[in-house]
Amino acid sequence: MTNRDLIIFITLSFMWSLSFIFYRVGVPEFGSLTFASLRVIFAGLVMLIFVLISKKNREGIRENWKVLALVGLFSAAVPFILFSFSARSVNAGVLAVLNASVPMLSGFIASTFFKDRLSKKQILGLIIGVIGVVILMSESLFGGQDSTSGSSLLPMGYGLLACVGYALGANITRNYLNDVSPVAITAGSLIIASVIMLPVAIYEFPYGKSISAQAWVSVICIGVFSTAIALIFMNQLIKSIGPMRATSITLVIPIFAIILGYLLLGEALDTPAIIGSVVILFGTYLSLELSVTRMIKS
Repeated sequence: MTNRDLIIFITLSFMWSLSFIFYRVGVPEFGSLTFASLRVIFAGLVMLIFVLISKKNREGIRENWKVLALVGLFSAAVPFILFSFSARSVNAGVLAVLNASVPMLSGFIASTFFKDRLSKKQILGLIIGVIGVVILMSESLFGGQDSTSGSSLLPMGYGLLACVGYALGANITRNYLNDVSPVAITAGSLIIASVIMLPVAIYEFPYGKSISAQAWVSVICIGVFSTAIALIFMNQLIKSIGPMRATSITLVIPIFAIILGYLLLGEALDTPAIIGSVVILFGTYLSLELSVTRMIKS
């Protein structure tokens, strides 16, 4: 993993952690289906610019549109809808923790269906990362909080199903779109997903309801920054370091989510959060097979 990949990894962690804040702000006003649809549509509009100015991107999309349609469904449309439903009753921190199951799912799919071997160090890192996630949400799991009550089990299930979509989309990208540029992959998948989601947005939009500026800013920002730009970075990482290592980013996102929750929402920064964050960082370090010495020399 190069220093450039590491910078993209950290930047992407921050951008995606913000998406869980945006969910909590926008979903209550727009509704789950409308918010998810608008997220995809705004992202698709941004990526349309890249298509219009680049013949190479247009050719890449035209030649691979069937596979890109699958990526759009599994990595965008379906997960965004599922997470929007989940965000109605699950707080941002827990959503980020649920999202941390992606690398394990991605590694399982890669090794089972695509014969992508994982090193012992990578497997150990993923296990340690998951342990860190459990520590991170230990108070919610064992403290009797509402976020994991029976009424929240189904929404949390939606979140886990969304993670299966992310993991599957990452593996499809790595194995079938390796010769396509990250921009073309992102543009093609999001534009196709936008076409699919447009009728949903039109039908489900809360006409006659006053939508606050804060909610509009949330849906625009999640579409532009946490989706379009973020997926360009993600597709670059997948091509560079592989789907399992790239999706290990979801182990770091809860750390940013907790910090943002503390700074923006006034949530408590407790001991399990600190310990869990340290454990997650160590697990991510192992799963990405980083080397401090090599990074210093480079």
